[in-house]
Amino acid sequence: MSVYRCSVFVDESGDFGFGTGSSRYITLCAVITRQPELLDRIPKRIRRRRLKKSLLRKPELKFYSTSPEIRKAVLTETAAIQDLAVASLTVDKACAGRRRIGRGHEFYCHLAGQLVCDVVWLDRSVRHYDIVFDARPLDRSIGHGFDRYLEGAIRHRCDELGAIPPRARISRFDSQNSRGLQVADYVAGAIHRKFELRDSSYYDIIAHKVMIEKRLFFS
Repeated sequence: MSVYRCSVFVDESGDFGFGTGSSRYITLCAVITRQPELLDRIPKRIRRRRLKKSLLRKPELKFYSTSPEIRKAVLTETAAIQDLAVASLTVDKACAGRRRIGRGHEFYCHLAGQLVCDVVWLDRSVRHYDIVFDARPLDRSIGHGFDRYLEGAIRHRCDELGAIPPRARISRFDSQNSRGLQVADYVAGAIHRKFELRDSSYYDIIAHKVMIEKRLFFS
């Protein structure tokens, strides 16, 4: 049996609100690699080579708060990693409606379960996943319940398809402390921008790495 181990970094772009100023779309994105150390190096290189001295103190790199030059540099370096794949789910909130989405954390858990199941089914040779989520979308009180929900979703999907579920270690970090999550933020931002602003200029950089891209309507 294969003992391949894989790292997955999951981040979101957009928001769960419905009021004025809220995004129309919410995107959840997973960056998948067996060489997480290569992701870890990208923010380091970008900071060293491209950031002005006045910006070096920023605690983390974020897609929506950096220049087009920095965005393209991060995405170009990410797309250059041979062993890397991307999976995403994007929801059109205008078609979903508030009642179908429910409360923010409930809907986030639902989306995360779908995405993680798609990821583990993408490569059946992987027997152990380290799945890292951005801690900020989740209230601390539901964190452990979130882990159990995802583990159950994976088992259920594999049972349905007659497969042995892989081991999955779920963890949550502040993205300031995870460069892999910082890279995932840029990928999620590129995919979300394609829908929200009809701008695919950033998406096109990483398009060949996108193995799964689902758009959900809940209609």
